[in-house]
Parts: sequence; C-alpha cells; structure tokens
Amino acid sequence: MDATRARELLSVLADGINPLTGEVLPREHLCNQPELIRALHEVLRVSPSTKQKSPPRNAGKPWTEMEENKLMDEFDAGGKLSEIALEHGRSKGAIESRLVALGKIKKTYINRT
Repeated sequence: MDATRARELLSVLADGINPLTGEVLPREHLCNQPELIRALHEVLRVSPSTKQKSPPRNAGKPWTEMEENKLMDEFDAGGKLSEIALEHGRSKGAIESRLVALGKIKKTYINRT
C-alpha cells in the first residue's frame, strides 16, 4: 500500500466512516471516540503528504521577445509542445496560451460536461 492510499483510508476513518464500505460507523464504535479521532487527525497532520510537483523554472515570468521568437521557430519546425515546454521551463498550458496569443494556434475549449 502506498502512503497516499493509507492517508485516504485514515482520513475517512477519522471522519467516522468505514473506508472500505462507505458506511457511517456507529456512535459507540472505537473509531468514534474523541481521543482516537484526535489521534488519527494528529497522525495525518504530521505524516508527510504526497510530494507536490514543483512549478517549472519560468512559471509566471514574463515572456521576452527573444523567447517568443524561439518558441515560434520551435513550433514552426514541428516541435512537440511537451518538449518545447521543457526547453522553456514552462508548462504545456503556458506554451499553448502563448501560441494562441501569438496567433500560431486557435484557442480551443474543452466541454467538461
């Protein structure tokens, strides 16, 4: 079992729910005792959570004219967006947004319904 799954199970249990069945635990259940609830929350608080991916090195930085020109050259040469993103130290979404702003691609919307 990985740490993420263990944290999920303990968190649900601390909320008074059987993490395997989804059933609410009876009031008299051991896991509904205040001291045990506090203990579970404390373990969750101090245990290392899953590592979050750090943002790309240039995330949030303004684009320079030279970087934009390089981006357009790479895109026109058929470079993959994921590779271009790594080269520029930006997310794939940032590359796509800049290409839209530069008129290289059209903005597309994803229907999430």
